[in-house]
Amino acid sequence: MGDRKSRIGRAFVALAASAAMGLAAAAATAAEPKIKTLAAGFGYENLTRTIVWTGDTASTRLKADLFTARAEFGFAGGITASLSAGFVLTSPGGLTFANLPVSLQYQGPSLRGVTLGAEAVVPIRKFSDFEISGTGRFVYSFGMSKTWPLEDFAVDGEAEGRSSWAEIAAGPRVSYLFFGRVVPYAEVCLRWLRSGFRMTETLEDLGGTETKRVRGDVSFSVALGADAVVSDRLAVRGKVGILPFAGGVDSLLSLGILYKF
Repeated sequence: MGDRKSRIGRAFVALAASAAMGLAAAAATAAEPKIKTLAAGFGYENLTRTIVWTGDTASTRLKADLFTARAEFGFAGGITASLSAGFVLTSPGGLTFANLPVSLQYQGPSLRGVTLGAEAVVPIRKFSDFEISGTGRFVYSFGMSKTWPLEDFAVDGEAEGRSSWAEIAAGPRVSYLFFGRVVPYAEVCLRWLRSGFRMTETLEDLGGTETKRVRGDVSFSVALGADAVVSDRLAVRGKVGILPFAGGVDSLLSLGILYKF
């Protein structure tokens, strides 16, 4: 089963990479050499994902809050590409590390980290007041170590945790252009997540490290969003969505503001 999941994950990564190269090729073909528009701004994103860590049987919920600065580039043909960077707060849920000298269960606060991302939207076809586009997105979060003391032991001890994750999402978007300055859209994306949580324990002369992993969890999301032009220079964006899974749904939310130069 593990090998099968690994093969599925590798196949999805290859598919996503091929799609990204296809989007890049389309952008290179349709876009003129110079950038048509340049915008910068800030964004917030909340993402929850129900996953099963390697070696566990019960599922837990991974939660992340991303606070980013963003630069967006507009090319001919309505193609847009953006880069983002900022910090992230990740909560991996209740995890039990049973292979340490003393078993630990993580129930601590969110872990801080750095996040980097890239995104592209490529229009494919327009008919009447509707436009179909392809979207692609990659986000990587690199966690910073957090240390806390181990209590209720006769000797001094401490634990150190670090969380990291990466997500690739790609799929079609249908926009409704009738309103002009406000463009609502619906979006369906296939999403691939890889995550790791490393716990290191030191208790006097005892020590050990255990890593929980999600090697490639595949899900999909359905979202509704809107891009609104407030003025010639200012635009705001928002999106809400769900990620269905057996027994429930996860959620996503993003908000942003951009200033066009």
